[in-house]
Amino acid sequence: MTAGFPHDCSGCHTTANWQGATFDHNVTRFRLTGAHISVLCAACHIGGRFAGTPMNCSNCHLSDFEKAANPNHRQLNFSMQCEGCHTTTNWQGAKFDHNTLTTFPLTGAHVALSCVACHVGGRFTTISNDCASCHLNDYQKATTPNHAAAGFPTACATCHTTTQWRGAQFNHNTSTKFALTGAHATAACSQCHANNRFAGTPMDCVGCHLTDFQKTNNPNHTAAGFPTGCVTCHTTTQWTGAKFDHNKTPFPLTGAHVTVACAQCHAGGKFAGTPMDCVGCHLSDFQKATNPNHTAAGFPTACVTCHTTTQWMGAKFDHNTATKFPLTGAHVTTACSQCHANNHFAGTPMDCVGCHLADFQKTTNPNHTAASFPTTCATCHTTTQWLGAKFDHNTATKFALTGAHVTVACAQCHVGGKFAGTPMDCVGCHLTDFQKTTNPNHTAAGFATTCSFCHTTTQWLGAKFDHSKTPFPLTGAHVTVACAQCHVGGKFAGTPMDCVGCHLTDFQKTANPNHTAAGFPTTCTMCHTTTKWLGAKFDHNTATKFALTGAHVTTACSQCHANNRFAGTPMDCVGCHLTDYQKAMNPNHTAAGFPTTCTMCHTTTQWMGAKFDHSKTHFPLTGAHVTVACAQCHVGGKFAGTPMDCVSCHLTDFQKTTNPNHVAAGFPTACITCHTTTQWLGAKFDHNKTPFPLTGAHVTVACALCHVGGKFAGTPMDCVGCHLTDFQKATNPNHAAAGFTTACITCHTTTQWLGAKFDHNKTPFPLTGAHVTVACALCHVGGKFAGTPMDCVGCHLTNFQKTTNPNHTAAGFPTTCITCHTTTQWLGAKFDHNSATKFPLTGAHVTVACAQCHVGGKFVGTTMLCYGCHQAQFTATTTPSHTASGFSTDCSLCHTTTNWLGATFNHNTATKFPLTGAHVTVTCAQCHANNVFAGLPMTCVSCHLATYNATTNPNHKASGFPTTCESCHTTAAGWVGAVFNHASTGFALTGTHATTQCAQCHVNNNFNLTSAACFNCHATEYNGTTNPPHKTAGFPQDCSLCHTTTNWLGATFNHATTGFALTGAHTSLQCAQCHINNNFSLTSAACV
Repeated sequence: MTAGFPHDCSGCHTTANWQGATFDHNVTRFRLTGAHISVLCAACHIGGRFAGTPMNCSNCHLSDFEKAANPNHRQLNFSMQCEGCHTTTNWQGAKFDHNTLTTFPLTGAHVALSCVACHVGGRFTTISNDCASCHLNDYQKATTPNHAAAGFPTACATCHTTTQWRGAQFNHNTSTKFALTGAHATAACSQCHANNRFAGTPMDCVGCHLTDFQKTNNPNHTAAGFPTGCVTCHTTTQWTGAKFDHNKTPFPLTGAHVTVACAQCHAGGKFAGTPMDCVGCHLSDFQKATNPNHTAAGFPTACVTCHTTTQWMGAKFDHNTATKFPLTGAHVTTACSQCHANNHFAGTPMDCVGCHLADFQKTTNPNHTAASFPTTCATCHTTTQWLGAKFDHNTATKFALTGAHVTVACAQCHVGGKFAGTPMDCVGCHLTDFQKTTNPNHTAAGFATTCSFCHTTTQWLGAKFDHSKTPFPLTGAHVTVACAQCHVGGKFAGTPMDCVGCHLTDFQKTANPNHTAAGFPTTCTMCHTTTKWLGAKFDHNTATKFALTGAHVTTACSQCHANNRFAGTPMDCVGCHLTDYQKAMNPNHTAAGFPTTCTMCHTTTQWMGAKFDHSKTHFPLTGAHVTVACAQCHVGGKFAGTPMDCVSCHLTDFQKTTNPNHVAAGFPTACITCHTTTQWLGAKFDHNKTPFPLTGAHVTVACALCHVGGKFAGTPMDCVGCHLTDFQKATNPNHAAAGFTTACITCHTTTQWLGAKFDHNKTPFPLTGAHVTVACALCHVGGKFAGTPMDCVGCHLTNFQKTTNPNHTAAGFPTTCITCHTTTQWLGAKFDHNSATKFPLTGAHVTVACAQCHVGGKFVGTTMLCYGCHQAQFTATTTPSHTASGFSTDCSLCHTTTNWLGATFNHNTATKFPLTGAHVTVTCAQCHANNVFAGLPMTCVSCHLATYNATTNPNHKASGFPTTCESCHTTAAGWVGAVFNHASTGFALTGTHATTQCAQCHVNNNFNLTSAACFNCHATEYNGTTNPPHKTAGFPQDCSLCHTTTNWLGATFNHATTGFALTGAHTSLQCAQCHINNNFSLTSAACV
């Protein structure tokens, strides 16, 4: 009991013999191996204490650790994980595995060295891993080559190995950014690195081969403006026999271009600015072409549309890709001239009616014009064959043909060739069928006239009513009940849909249990189903807020619901188990102040054997706390108010600690900073969780070296706090004289103090290109670093002033050299006209020589307006005359920099009259006669007045129609087929009005009707109606109160507008039942 052994006796004892129990220590978390096997239990478990025995080595072997002197474990800050070197078999003869336990594996000659050769004076924790920390003297004495003078890095492993110091090999391909290939691989080092100069050796070709570049005259590289990137044509294998790959330029050579001599295109050795568009070389061919005449036809100058580089003659025009009108069917074999008469290509109409209007107007079977068919011929006709057109009723109309409708002749529905306005609702054709039906009587039952609800187009008879589409789907026994059983006397409207509407008597008569007395709800579906009324099941889990689990599931209902009492049954545990709570003594729940939420420890499966989950409190148990007896912390059965901070229990441990002295050092009492609940001894302090994480050499420094005399608070965290002397003594360069910052980490790292590196890129002046390899002293003369200029001209003013091609000073160039030059190469500067000026070069401007625009080396003040350079062309143009027509001098409105000829005027953006429909294909001269462009009217009637006056169907002029043609007409080809929006008159056409012919209402072309009242047209129907008699009954003449434009018959009267709304049984009464002898003038609404 004291040792806290488990209650499972079979772990040690057997049923054969109680005495002589055997304990298998290997089933614990501490297996016995080596010398541990023969140690007596009492040697480790002193005083019979088994629970909480520590399992780490240092708890038993701490004195061995502290006494170890060869080497001194404590002084060298060795880890207390003894198993790293020692074994349980033999404590003496420990072995240290340098490869796995350190970050410096021993290889090569390092393996055979004695420990003291590196760890002089027993120094283990402050040894650096980098080569130079031991071999700096070898580095500094090396003369072939001189490592220090050459600025070699101190990373010896780049060339040397641990196997052999001498015979080092430098891999130029992996250790530098300049891999040696071809002839470079066999060149002597001194050929490139003269006078042992390695740092700053240029890596671009021209750095060594500039003389070769400048002397080359076949072709002359300098005169031709070739780039100095030699690798474009040359290789490191062989300098001569260079090959230029024209396909890597923006103009790959294909077809006949491949065999053309370079000089044929690059006349006079001129390479830069050679045009890349076809017309740049073939303009003469374009202008001379007569079959067809390219210029007259307005063809674009993009020759590749029809021609190829393989063969100039035999060009092929792909009508399908080059135009918006692909040729299909009979169009494919039609001669070009049949559509493009007189070589007229621009503006050819692309809609069917543009060519086939005569065919449309002449068609009589059926008469397309009379039937108001649309002029989109493709709806029925194809390009394969004009005759035998097929009309797809399913896609071309909103009334798809299905079932018996598919085989009905067109004339049966479209009587007299009338297609427009044919009704699409069922009752439009089947109203008589609806009114004559008596089984059941559709009219009396108030059925909707949407026949498709029950009938199909496949078969009219045998209609089926789908009750599941109503708010009351039929399920279970309801499916087989006869309709008349629920819909008594053929009454369908107002049938109740809740269970109790039919089953109230069943509810009231039920006695087991008594539904009424128990206050059960009348929602029968909670327990009953439509499948079977008897045998109802109550689901306690879903129907209540108290789900039954464990022993509650098998408890009889009456045990909780005594005397059939269901409402108000408590749902908290203590409502039933208060007596159990009050009688509990182990522990005493009441005295301990335990909450009455029994589920914290008990379950519904089993009341006894409750378990308290300490992890659900604010103090989860971990480590050694898990095995501590409850009474050890909760003395005298006191649970409430037990402290949860470490120091409340461990204050004595804190105060007695001397290594280090926690109180003297001012350590916080938050023990978990270093200690764990697993093991009190062997605490570890994580320095990385302080504001000063340990990295590099700092990790292995003994604590006492920084925290002298056990002082921890106030230790400086900036580098100079410890390294001020190093800073002041530094002479290469002199840190103090140069005014360097005392933030050592700018250049130094904690890994290695020597070999500091300054990252110039973190200054406001990053080093790039040739600047990277320049010696520091070249810019920072005399060790002066502060105030070094950062603008280009600060160092390159002399270069700027001496430049003559072009003369920078005379041209007024800015001194911001980076506009054209780069740090990679001073020569071969490039000026980006697009980003550096407000005049980007595009099209033909890109290849124009600078001197052509900047005459006499004048750059400042060069005009950027088109007219400034192209005034002569503007003035001389006669087709059309730009000057006479008053055209804008903004050439870019029509012309582009790609091609001056073939200008395109965008009528849609440049004017207030966008071209649409047939206007797009009209020639300019047709509207702009005699080159008159300015001041032309933009109203329709200004051009179409004659058409307006001549129109007779209807007579526009006599009817006083407005001259705003666009109200009905569009610019689409074929002027005919105008559509008038009747809603703009104030009388929108809906229902059958939409399909009524205009002349039916506007007799004798009378459009000036003054009233839109229904009675004006429907007085005859009003006066002749007898069921009920509208005139005798004094019905209002506003037909829209009951009738709709969709269907004249089946009018609906809203009785609520009379002041007597119909409700309940009144809703289903026939009108004549109240209004006897058609008496609608009733003066009283009293029931009696």
